[in-house]
Amino acid sequence: MKGCSDGLTGPVRFFPEVVRDGAVRGRILVLVDNEPAEGLKAKWGWSAYIETTSWKALFDADTDPRVLEHNAKVLGVKLEELDFSILSHHHGDHYGGFEYIGRVKPELKVYTPPGRTDHLRKWGLNPIPLNGPEEVEKNAWITGPIRSGFWGIREQAFSFYIDGKGLIVVVGCSHPGADKLVAKAKEVSGIEDVYMVIGGYHGPSREVLDNLARMSRYICPAHCSGGRAKAYVRRTYPDQYCEVRTGSLFML
Repeated sequence: MKGCSDGLTGPVRFFPEVVRDGAVRGRILVLVDNEPAEGLKAKWGWSAYIETTSWKALFDADTDPRVLEHNAKVLGVKLEELDFSILSHHHGDHYGGFEYIGRVKPELKVYTPPGRTDHLRKWGLNPIPLNGPEEVEKNAWITGPIRSGFWGIREQAFSFYIDGKGLIVVVGCSHPGADKLVAKAKEVSGIEDVYMVIGGYHGPSREVLDNLARMSRYICPAHCSGGRAKAYVRRTYPDQYCEVRTGSLFML
């Protein structure tokens, strides 16, 4: 995928104050993934920093606040400048690092699915449970919770529109199914053209991966997706596959 670089070990320059053509552009920087990179720490978890010309957000916050802090500092990401954050679901490998966020950005809004949020409040954050879809910024949406069939886990995805690209969908663990989360993101946004789906796919079936290939230009499995899923996409859809690891930078 054009604009993807792995294993960054130095500060990352983001947008200048003025974008001359006024178009909405964005970047996704993977702060933590299971897959390591030189100079960065990795742990079982997932956290992505997302920036557009209009806002800065954090999607999930890994397991360990020390890992999140280390990687953010090495990569030069100023988490104290976040405008809001999203928690995909209430599992520790997605919310543990919010303890650090509470220290550098007190009162930050954290959009969560329904569930316990006392730990987030204890860390000084402002959790906002959602029972349905929400447009949190112009052309940026949270799907609202979708319940997975077997475990009953309520999980949500985040999507945003980039001019000239399409809809970007960010997922956490995809317990309800990555394809179902993408379908919901399309429904909520009203946008059919999906550019990429990045995040954990939770050991998906080939059927789910085939569905994603039909739904999205790029398929970017991370975190809990598993080696088999990555190998299948790499082999079957080589022009759509994008490797993800700690430190990956996606230019949108």
